[in-house]
Amino acid sequence: MHNVIVVGSGAAGVAAALELSQCRIRPLVLDVGEPAHPPGDVHDNFYDYKRGHDTYEMTIGRDLQGLSNLLTDREVPVKLTAPYIDYVTRNAHTLSPIDEVDFCAIQSFASGGLANAWGAGLYRYTDHDLEGFPIQPGDLDPYFEKLTEEIGICGEADDLEGDFSSTLGLLPPLELSRNITRFYDAYRRRKHREIRIGRARVGALSGARNARPAYAYRSLDFFQESTAVYSPRYTLDRLSFENRIEHRTSLLVKRWREHDGAVTVEARDTVTGEQCTFEAKKLLIAAGAINTSKIVLQSHDDYETVLPLLENPALQFPIVLPKLIGSALDVTAFGLVQLNLVWDSQTYGMRLQGSIMDITAPNRAEFFASLPYSARANLALIRTLLPSMLVMQLFFPASSQPVTHISLQANGHLRIVGHPNTLDLRKLGPLLRYLRRLGAWTFGRLLVRVPAGHSVHYAGTLPMHESGGRYRCTPDGRLGGTENVFIADSASFSRLTAKNMSFAMMANAMRIAHGVAKEVKNR
Repeated sequence: MHNVIVVGSGAAGVAAALELSQCRIRPLVLDVGEPAHPPGDVHDNFYDYKRGHDTYEMTIGRDLQGLSNLLTDREVPVKLTAPYIDYVTRNAHTLSPIDEVDFCAIQSFASGGLANAWGAGLYRYTDHDLEGFPIQPGDLDPYFEKLTEEIGICGEADDLEGDFSSTLGLLPPLELSRNITRFYDAYRRRKHREIRIGRARVGALSGARNARPAYAYRSLDFFQESTAVYSPRYTLDRLSFENRIEHRTSLLVKRWREHDGAVTVEARDTVTGEQCTFEAKKLLIAAGAINTSKIVLQSHDDYETVLPLLENPALQFPIVLPKLIGSALDVTAFGLVQLNLVWDSQTYGMRLQGSIMDITAPNRAEFFASLPYSARANLALIRTLLPSMLVMQLFFPASSQPVTHISLQANGHLRIVGHPNTLDLRKLGPLLRYLRRLGAWTFGRLLVRVPAGHSVHYAGTLPMHESGGRYRCTPDGRLGGTENVFIADSASFSRLTAKNMSFAMMANAMRIAHGVAKEVKNR
């Protein structure tokens, strides 16, 4: 019998396994573990490399992955169209079919999970973010500090320190691109009482650390993995190599049964089709909010209950710096989020958070179809306009839209019923006017409502409450009605603010794992 089984090897599962290993407990980690592609072999800047090499396999791919949003009806976020990243969502809808209405769920069964393709923004939760939770920031702080050391997070003290909390342990920030520098300098000259802008807290290395290299500014972020940008897979592989965990792959967990103070976990071998069972004193489920919910409902043979599913609705829009139109392209930009914007919006009556990126990294084809002119004119416009552009993804609290619902059907499929993104664009006026004061322009026709499901911030299906209850968790993560089953991912979140939840989810998984380790040792 194992002491602890952890289901899932994404950000939360790996964080839980890390904490258990530090408590001298060797957990069994079960996942499907779709393997990653081998590391890319391009060591030049992408724009230099493509002058002398064929980049078809990097940008389009043998299976036309790079054109997937043009060739299929199921649109996915831009980064997930990159050929190098297709393993992240490989076979997801076969392994866990979902019938969806007004929702487009993104699932991963790869080792490291969706964090293999994340933007790497990692933000501490504060009192504001934990309102409605039965825990306090102080309960998470020790684990934020451990994770900051494990991951390597860069950033600095700036106007967002009150929103992002402590800067303890942060690495020096990454270099800002030319366009981002111009925009940020304008903000520091003309600040706004409702809007704060500062450096993103990013899980990327500004200097070499623990056998990982410093970020190299090669514009390869969408085309080739860089170990300078953290993935939980790196911690998972290290723990496995050091024999501090047992990691079993090709296993799709279906359900559990509690008996005689233990838990039996049932899984299907995805290679042979055989049914497997594993026994442990404690079970931590961290399969992602959607699939964690499926495992729980399957374990209860429950085809009637409808659970809430929270997600951050979002808007996306380009920002043009007119003075840079026609300039040379900056080919050394960090390709993920560089700045964050926090807006205490009076028009929306809530706090919003934006991620601001340069757009030198994505494939140009992603913009081509959005332009209104002939093919030749669109190509000329891309060459002229894109070097002057940034893009902002503006996230809203889950409470700004009706709740999505998730349930299990008798055929084994999940059913998710969402709502179209109906965010009121008219209320953006104060933000757009302020951006113009900074010399950064956008226009109403360019605003895009991100499809429901595409923020990939899912939570709240089995929320924490002080007293627990059926399909709820107690503050220590224990699932209501069970003795030895714990929910260690964002399924247990009580609410979802506009802030990216990944870092808080990982810290909370460690907090829950620490409590489980104590229970195991005291038995």
